[in-house]
Amino acid sequence: MAVTEFAEHGFHGARVERITKAAKCNARMIYHYFGGKEQLYLAVLDSVYAQIRNREAQLRFGTADPVLEARRLVEFTYDYFAQNGDFLKLIRNENLLNGKYIKRSQMIRDMSQPFITAIGELMERGHAAGSFSRKPDPVQLYVTVVALSAHHLNNAATLGTVVGQDLTDPEWQDARRGHAVDVVLSYLGAGT
Repeated sequence: MAVTEFAEHGFHGARVERITKAAKCNARMIYHYFGGKEQLYLAVLDSVYAQIRNREAQLRFGTADPVLEARRLVEFTYDYFAQNGDFLKLIRNENLLNGKYIKRSQMIRDMSQPFITAIGELMERGHAAGSFSRKPDPVQLYVTVVALSAHHLNNAATLGTVVGQDLTDPEWQDARRGHAVDVVLSYLGAGT
């Protein structure tokens, strides 16, 4: 309930009263458990990041062919964003606030670092095995994967109008998913 409220209305537009009504509790409970709207919002950010990081951990890099694992990284990220619109909305709203609240969360930084390390290890392993001709910085690669997976969703209304296509069309999205995979694997020099 709080996730949806903050996703739909942003931090400033979200109302504790709507959250309590949807949760069928009273505002005192929110303030008792969280301390206030800011702390509730931080808990929401921590929660949505914990969800994606827990799912990413299930990718278990190091157990399969590096090219397959790189493909799974892109496909997972693309699919997660496509299926979790509230996550993207929360992040867009937080960016409008210049990251004011996410900067306060040590938990998000701490839970994100192991995934970046795992991507780095995947790049090392793939390069050493000759599966990748490049060994990019793991942060650079992850930012690229996120951009390929989210930009069209975050900008579907405007970008779709500019290019004259419906970027929400399932067929277009399937083609975009394949394109994102091809771009990353080509950059890595997978199979060359």
